[in-house]
This record gives sequence, C-alpha cells and structure tokens, in this order.
Amino acid sequence: MLCSPALGAQTSLSAGLTAGSAKLTDRRSEQALSGVLMLQATPWLSLSALPSIVHVSDTVSGRAVTSNGLGDLSLSAAALHSFPAAGTPAIAAAFTVVLPTGNASCGLGTGQTSVGLDVGVAASPDPKLHLSADASRSLSGLSSQSTLSAPHATSVLLGGGYDVSQNWRADVSLGIDVGQSDSTQALSRVLAGGATRRFGALAVTMDGSVGLTSGSPKWVVSLGIGTAFASTSPVAPSAPLRRLKSSFTGGVNRQGGSGKIGCR
Repeated sequence: MLCSPALGAQTSLSAGLTAGSAKLTDRRSEQALSGVLMLQATPWLSLSALPSIVHVSDTVSGRAVTSNGLGDLSLSAAALHSFPAAGTPAIAAAFTVVLPTGNASCGLGTGQTSVGLDVGVAASPDPKLHLSADASRSLSGLSSQSTLSAPHATSVLLGGGYDVSQNWRADVSLGIDVGQSDSTQALSRVLAGGATRRFGALAVTMDGSVGLTSGSPKWVVSLGIGTAFASTSPVAPSAPLRRLKSSFTGGVNRQGGSGKIGCR
C-alpha cells in the first residue's frame, strides 16, 4: 500500500488504509476498504494484520444482487534478510494465515482457515532502480491469496521501480498465475502500474491494473495512505500489483464465493 521499506522501518508500529475497486468479470465487481497494522518486532521480523470491509455486486438470472460486510482477516509473519554489500539481493519469506471472519453464506470470504507461503528476492543494481521477484501459494484451505489470483495456483510477481525524485517513485509489475487452477477460476495474467508520493513518514499511493487474458480480472484501481504497506511480504512492498492483491484478500473469487451473493 504505502511507503518505501525505509519509511516502514522508522517506527516499530505503522498503519495504513486503502480504498479499491475491482471489475472481476463482466458480471461481478468488488469494492474494498482495507487496513493494515504492522509491528516491526525486530529489524528482520514483522507481524501484520489486514482487516477489510467489502462490497460485492453480481448479476444472477438478470437481476443485480449485492453483499456487504467484513472480509476474511489475513495475519502474516514476514522475515527479511538484507546483505551488507551494495546492490546485493535481499531475500524474504512470509507465512500467512487467513481467518474466516467474512460471512461465507453471503459469499464474503472462503468460510475456512487458509495457510500460505510467500518467498521472494529483491535487488537495487542502481540506487534509483529496484527489481524484485516473488512467488506465493496456498498450503492449505481454499485460498490464502488475493481474490485476484486463482485459489490453487502459484502466483508469480515480477516488479520494477524507479525513484523519479526524492518524494516520487514509479513502479510496474507483472503477475502470472502458474500451475493448476480449480474448476471455477481461470489462471490470470495481469499488468499493473503505480506511483508513490512521500510526505515525510507518510505516503500516498495510486495503483491500477488491467487483465491480459480473458480469465483475468478486467481492471483494478486503488488509493492508499499511511505509513505501512498492505502486503504480506516484505519483498517489493512498492510493487503496485502487490498492493492491489493485498487490498483484495478478504472478499470472494472471480467466479463465486462459498455462499450466495445477495446479503445486504
């Protein structure tokens, strides 16, 4: 969601808020208001919680239906190791548990506890240029990942960022689902772009993405503010697709939830 890794490391406790909207399919859309509370327990270990409120719209038999309420709650423990040499890659891993706090009978959330793992690497070959790659996958449960990814696939994210000035940063990222998908949600290919404007310890972010295949979310946009990123991994928290995916962790998948949409 929000600042650079340096900003997040300045305080032991940081927080942020993101509002986003996603066109998942021709029939289904979702809006989410997501928060993040992050504790930097040690220089290498961070703990975070990502609650959300979601609004889902769908069309069933030609009739518009909606569901509103809390989404599932994502809890994460992330470890980061940075090597002392300049330009040397940093490696990171995050263990995530998603609790079924959403009303699954109304199609909000999965209705079951999910566990996932994220691993990645990031490097800065130039002081202004930042590159990253990571992969995430659910280990148990329906999905510990974003509603923008297929539940049983491995999500690969490639990212690049450039510090345009001291206060402005531009980022692009490419998301690819690989492996096996379930029967209700196709593998996705997504291209995203974003910008970060820093105001001291505070940052404002603007992100957007477009689907590259027919099975991908059509488009996603978000606006965030705070001192922490909405992310379950410390690798490339400025990657726009990382921020977008984390903002839509607690909702429903692109084809259907665990229950029926239509609870207000």
